[in-house]
This record gives sequence, C-alpha cells and structure tokens, in this order.
Amino acid sequence: MNYRERLVYLKTAENEFQFELDEALNGGFGGTNGGVLASLCVNVARALAPDREPVGLDARFIRSFKPGTARVTATLLNAGRTLTTISVDVIDSASKLTTRGTVSLVDPQALAPIDSELPASQLFDEHGTEGKVWREPASQKIPLIKTFQPRFLGKGDYGIATAVDVLWDDGALQEAVCIAADISVGPPVASALKGKAVAMPNPDLSLRFAGPGQTPPRLVSTCRLEALNAGLATTQLKVWDQQRLVAVGVSTTTCLGG
Repeated sequence: MNYRERLVYLKTAENEFQFELDEALNGGFGGTNGGVLASLCVNVARALAPDREPVGLDARFIRSFKPGTARVTATLLNAGRTLTTISVDVIDSASKLTTRGTVSLVDPQALAPIDSELPASQLFDEHGTEGKVWREPASQKIPLIKTFQPRFLGKGDYGIATAVDVLWDDGALQEAVCIAADISVGPPVASALKGKAVAMPNPDLSLRFAGPGQTPPRLVSTCRLEALNAGLATTQLKVWDQQRLVAVGVSTTTCLGG
C-alpha cells in the first residue's frame, strides 16, 4: 500500500474529513509522526481552497496520535482577495484534539511573475541523495524508517542533511515537505546531546513554502541546531528538491529527563 492510499481522505461532513493512520506512519514515541499530522492540515486546507496554493503552515502537536481514525475539521478564518487562512484540527478516536494547524494559501493568479536567480546549493554536489539509511535502535521501534527510508547524507555548516522518500502522488509537494522537515529535526539535537538518555519530542513545526512545484521522488531537509538552553532546543530547517529550495522553517524540541 502506498502513502497516498494511506492518507486519502473521506469527506464525512461539511468541512470535516477522515483519514486512516496506521502504525507504519509512527515515529519513535508510539504515535503518528508529527510531519504526517502537519501534512493532513495542509491537505485539508487545500481541499477547502482548491484554487489557492499553500504558502505557510504553523502546526502545534498537542498530544500523541495513536494509530487509528483521524477526524480532521477545518475552519475558514478568512478568504481574502489574495490570501486565505484556514485553521485545521486533527482529532483522535477518543475525541481529543491532537494537532492544530494554521495554513495560509495564496491566489497564484494574484502574484506578479517575478523570479530571482539565487546561488545553487552545493549540498548535492557533495553528498547526492542516496546516503545511509537510519538504523532502527534495538530498544526502540521506529516504523517510519521502513516507510520513508530516511537517510543520513552529511553534516556541515547547514546542520545535518536527511533525505526522505516521497511516497505521495504528484500535486502534494507541500504535504511531502511537512514530513521531510519533521523527520529531520531529531538528528542535530541528538548529536548535541551526545548520547544522553532523554526523550526529544518536537511540539511544533512552522514552515514557509517557496512556491509550487512537482512532487519529486525524494526530498532533502537540512536541519541546524541554533540554540540549546535549559532543555529547549531550537532548530532551523531548509527543504530541498535537488538544487531548488522548496521550504524554510523552524521547530522546537523539548529535551525531557527521565
């Protein structure tokens, strides 16, 4: 079963959708990966504003989502001439709110046809996109490793680069970006902790999408640790489709003691 088949939504009511999320989408804490939940927010917002392009996401992961049926509700906050803003809630089978996302979408017809040629990233000249697949720890089951095949590409001033397979049909670039970005948050924090036995959940993810594009077979996310103070880590993200930057973002990681 491919990713798109797992995450196809069923519309159950006005502005309400349903997804079936299985264990293959779980991260290392027994719940659905936050990037997957963020991608649902973008996907449902897109359904409410099909003629507009997602440009921003702010997601808060409020509590863990256990595998099962996700009820996703959307509230149109504003539909302006150029910008639409939609709030999306992901609710579990116990009727508890697990994720809240705010998605901004722009009317592409309102944008001026302006491009700027920026210097290309040298990341892919150095590392390519194959890399080394993450090893699942003997003491911790991480199903998303088998599903998304995250691969370590290298480390530099940009942080740590992680390649992730995109198992989604064309036309869902921003949804795929959410997953690549969220998966890449852990490595630079873990590297800074140098083996300390702490849990490292990230309770948020904020992304700004850098324009439309085709959905590639893989994405690369570079994540750099910007600060680690009093158990709070702040990371900066960039997501790439080869030489093309497709999103930038930030995330918080809470380093929790035993």
